[in-house]
Amino acid sequence: MTDTELTISVFAAASRLSLKALRLYAELGLLPPQRVDPSNGYRYYSPAQLPEAHLIGLLRQLDLPLSDIRGVLDAPSPKRPELIRALWASAKAAHARRDELARYVLHKLQGETYMTAFDVQTRFVPAQQLATLTYRVTVGDLPHTIQQGIRALQATLTEHGAAFAGAPIVIYHGEVNADSDGPIEVCWPYSGTLKPTGELTLREEAAHHEAYVLLDKAQFEFPAILSAYDATCDYAKAHGKSGPLDCREVYPYDWDAAGEGDPVGEVAWPYTPAK
Repeated sequence: MTDTELTISVFAAASRLSLKALRLYAELGLLPPQRVDPSNGYRYYSPAQLPEAHLIGLLRQLDLPLSDIRGVLDAPSPKRPELIRALWASAKAAHARRDELARYVLHKLQGETYMTAFDVQTRFVPAQQLATLTYRVTVGDLPHTIQQGIRALQATLTEHGAAFAGAPIVIYHGEVNADSDGPIEVCWPYSGTLKPTGELTLREEAAHHEAYVLLDKAQFEFPAILSAYDATCDYAKAHGKSGPLDCREVYPYDWDAAGEGDPVGEVAWPYTPAK
């Protein structure tokens, strides 16, 4: 060891990072030692690495993922404050969503209404031909996947000259949460001639009744949207029985052009009315 090198134990004490953490950060390339002795594998750090080590320790106390911390370390020093502000804003937004989800769960357990009551409407949907794409998707990728699927279907129908016969639909054949990836089916009703190609599936969906509610952008945010599903499900159960079709979201409005409070989509629950 020289005057410009610190053993891993000395560096751990100076940086207030554990030996286990330093070994992990070295393996991930976040904070590799300045030198590893080839004869015995001993690791040596430079005192100049202490500011990076302190920064990593502070960012870990913010519960930032190591992948985000890597992004901060890879960024030029002048860009780091801006990047950290963006990461912290994202972390606060995620915490706010968890806080709202906790409120939803507590209200549900206490038998209380989480949001203002929805105006549940009903309609009869005739049998329709659907062009569909099916995805297994995580919660974080859900909005992007829906947009991707809708754009892909729009391009396919346009390319093959099929007519659009309704608004895009996203059908949930399974839960999308931390433990389940759906699947979801992104659909577009169409008429005319169309052939299945690649991942594109064509099928007919049976005529059915459905209970639905209109939502604005704020109501579409998770977990607020859960209340919309509760409202339509409760209506279906009170006025008939659910099934066999799965719950869905319908997008008949221009999301980008919608103002605050304007409807941007619907949550719909298919059901069989009581006789």
